[in-house]
Amino acid sequence: MQTYRNIRAFTLIELLTVIAIIGILAAIIIPTTGAVRTAAKKSQTKSQFSQWAQAMTLFKQEYGYFPNIDNNTNKIVSARFAGALTARALNGDRIDPPDAALHGNKKAMSFYSLSDNDLNDAKNSIADAFGNVDIAVLYDRDGNGQIDGSFSSATAPEGSDTVPSVVAISSGNSIPASINYPIRATVVFYSAGKGTGSNDIVYSFK
Repeated sequence: MQTYRNIRAFTLIELLTVIAIIGILAAIIIPTTGAVRTAAKKSQTKSQFSQWAQAMTLFKQEYGYFPNIDNNTNKIVSARFAGALTARALNGDRIDPPDAALHGNKKAMSFYSLSDNDLNDAKNSIADAFGNVDIAVLYDRDGNGQIDGSFSSATAPEGSDTVPSVVAISSGNSIPASINYPIRATVVFYSAGKGTGSNDIVYSFK
């Protein structure tokens, strides 16, 4: 004699209720996760910039002047950055004096060591944690212990703190960098960060 068990299945309403709850939880969790990742990248970028600024300071202590890593504009030139601060090319090859690729690093000293985190995916350009390769540097060109010029669209002449004011972002647009002067620092780096607006700009000094 066979015994039959009553097997109770989920009703359609119960299934829809569970799916709705999962959707609500996903809507709450996913944006939060994205915000956490953005905050982590911002923190990593600020840490990068702080180390770069320290390397620039060490360079100046050794030679009495800052390396010209931006070719008289405010955007970093990756090869200049690598040569001046690491005495190596972007591919890791050592550069020996008196090679012009050292950009003022006459003794071929290493003030910084590039890691994969400092480079873009192609390993051919300096990049921040967001992958931005357009990174700006400001430094105290006139030696008064602060950056006290004002932004202008002109190229900065030697001996002046006046520099261009925009960092290009991946979409091809530009984000104006709004900075209050004077800046109580001798070296400042900044980039577009997440790149969706001026509020995303990551500064080394704030």
